[in-house]
Amino acid sequence: MKKLKGKNCLITGAAYGIGRQLAFQLAKEGMNLFLSDIVMDKLEEVKEEIEKMGNKVFICKCDVSKFDEMQHLADEFFREYEDLDLLINNAGTAGGGFIEAIEINEWKKVFDVNFWSIVYAIKIFLPKMLKRGSGHFVSTGSGAGIVGLPVHPHYVASKFAVVGLTEALYSELYNSGINFSVICPIRVNTNIGMTSPITIDPSLLTEKDPEEIKNKFQTFREIWWEGYVAMGIEPDYAAKRYIKGIKKNKLYIFDKRRLRLAMFIKAVGLKHVYKAVLKKLSEEDISAIEKALVESGLSTREHLLKTLGNRMM
Repeated sequence: MKKLKGKNCLITGAAYGIGRQLAFQLAKEGMNLFLSDIVMDKLEEVKEEIEKMGNKVFICKCDVSKFDEMQHLADEFFREYEDLDLLINNAGTAGGGFIEAIEINEWKKVFDVNFWSIVYAIKIFLPKMLKRGSGHFVSTGSGAGIVGLPVHPHYVASKFAVVGLTEALYSELYNSGINFSVICPIRVNTNIGMTSPITIDPSLLTEKDPEEIKNKFQTFREIWWEGYVAMGIEPDYAAKRYIKGIKKNKLYIFDKRRLRLAMFIKAVGLKHVYKAVLKKLSEEDISAIEKALVESGLSTREHLLKTLGNRMM
């Protein structure tokens, strides 16, 4: 989709972070926008700022994990715009924790938001695109959908599913006139880590007072997320990179070259090198959680060495 001016775009998850910045950058490109989120006060702020730029923009509350709300979103969109030129399935949630501590309901919640929402978009929006024979269907995956990062197993699995689904769409419909892209962010400075659930097994904690745990957990979250995004990029810069990829109709849209390198290593079968990459990432992520648990006062290194065993570095 080389020309964006005057075209119609729908973005889910547009109140914060990447979705918010995509909305601003696409407004600068002259697109007509329709934005959704579950946090309406923040979405209203985005709408007001975009209207000041002179763009046409509508908003709608939508929980993308629910099919009927996605259908309502579509009804509202097509009430305002005749055609959908660019759909960006950006709404998502994250989650953290060691794999054995994460409950089934947490797995389901992450998949409902990250994966099933895109399936719903396929059922609701894609048929209209196919009928027209044009449009661009974009989904926000993750670097965690390319490389299996530790301590985010449900998030990783959901994003691998998004990446695979995008490839399946492309391989089946590449000749339909519709373009398909998956955005794969890595370490973007958004608020997703501060709002998504983190599961910590109580056995890892030396702090036992419930009130103190509650107070210190917020400190833990801040230390952990600050360290995680310290090497990241700002959402506005990331959004500009993603829009360049959309204009070039790229299947994979990255913001870091090392993801391309990781894909190359897997593609050519350098399994020992790839295992070394996974081990290095494991060291970084588990060390970050250890640091946050200790510095927040929730645990001690000595206790974590006993409870985590060979996962500790």
